[in-house]
Amino acid sequence: MKHTRKDVSESKIEYQITVAAEDVAKHHRAAVSKLARDVKVAGFRAGHVPPEVAEKHIDPSALADESVNRAINGALVELIELDQIQLLDQPDISVTKFVPGQTLEFKATVEIVPPVKLADPAKLKTKKSAVKIDADEVDEVINRIRNDAAEKVTIKRAAESGDEAIINFDGKDKDGKSIEGAKGDDYALKLGSNSFIPGFEEGIVGHKAGDIFDLPLVFPKDYGAKHLAGAKVNFHIEVKEIKEIKLPELDDTFAASIAPDFKTVDDLKKDIRSELETRAAYDVEQKFKDDLLDELTEKSKVPTPEILVTDQLTSLERNFAQNLMYRGMTVEQYLEGENLTHDEWTKKELRPAAEKRVRNSLVMAQLTRDWDVTVSEDEVVAQQAKVVAQYNDPSLRQRFESDEAKRQLAQQLIADKTLTKLAELNSK
Repeated sequence: MKHTRKDVSESKIEYQITVAAEDVAKHHRAAVSKLARDVKVAGFRAGHVPPEVAEKHIDPSALADESVNRAINGALVELIELDQIQLLDQPDISVTKFVPGQTLEFKATVEIVPPVKLADPAKLKTKKSAVKIDADEVDEVINRIRNDAAEKVTIKRAAESGDEAIINFDGKDKDGKSIEGAKGDDYALKLGSNSFIPGFEEGIVGHKAGDIFDLPLVFPKDYGAKHLAGAKVNFHIEVKEIKEIKLPELDDTFAASIAPDFKTVDDLKKDIRSELETRAAYDVEQKFKDDLLDELTEKSKVPTPEILVTDQLTSLERNFAQNLMYRGMTVEQYLEGENLTHDEWTKKELRPAAEKRVRNSLVMAQLTRDWDVTVSEDEVVAQQAKVVAQYNDPSLRQRFESDEAKRQLAQQLIADKTLTKLAELNSK
């Protein structure tokens, strides 16, 4: 094979390629052998027609396409290995000369992963935050445990703050139409929890089981669901049941009920603090790694190929739309609430995030190559076993046992190893 190379940009190369005559002939013979399987000739069994006989019965255009494709693919594989490039997309191919079985010349324009010029990964300024757990955080967990273990007793008196109210509610607009995301049946609401908009829980206090009433309210202007932000809504509420929540006493008996190893409340608090510190340490470490990567990317020279940015834009918008759906919103409603067009949203929010993802991923890939980070089959299998063990559902377990899942786990392990090394280099 002979070729010339023209670097159009950092991420685009144009090749002029002449395939060696013997390779053209080899791929021609391979194409004949493949297509001959479907050729039917009198006196020969299907699939056993000799190539020289079969070729006379094969559609010339089909044979040309098959042999050209084989020769081009073979040449490109050889070229990629020779120039040590990574393709971003299918090459744009243009055949300039072809004589069946003898000559093939073609032009290939390829998008490649551009070179990344890294700053020194061992001289970053990002520092790891300290892990600190205060008494309030421990108390919050204890209160949550007490609430989970609380006894709930149905009562006939009027609801008070701290009680649990079982309600049906239906939020309606000025025209009396139910509003999406403002309705619920048999909803258990702890009064005073501030989990609903201001005025809602306060409006239930003082009512008894069986009460039916309307409660006009205005949603906060900064409410998460933009179609409800600032909206005037009339809630039609039915109180079905009021329960008094009786929390268990915070004493040694309560601590022992949580786990046999806990003899005192102090034992329980120490265990909670230890668990919180472990989680906080993990979060701090992950943020440290992410911040280091961001700093390294910012200090490095990293191109952003548009083809990769486009892929990330598609992924980001799809994920954002899915998250909105869980909140009862559409992208259109979100954009309307933010007073943005789709193009403005893309330019203001999506594109910067997409470009950052692309640059970070290219830096990660370069680090992985520079440091020759790899994972063994045993490491991947061990991680796969850990993930599968977390699921009881056979269908989910099977999904994580697939070859694709295994490949993704390997990539994640390599990324984790790379970021861990980056953190170690900057932890001194």
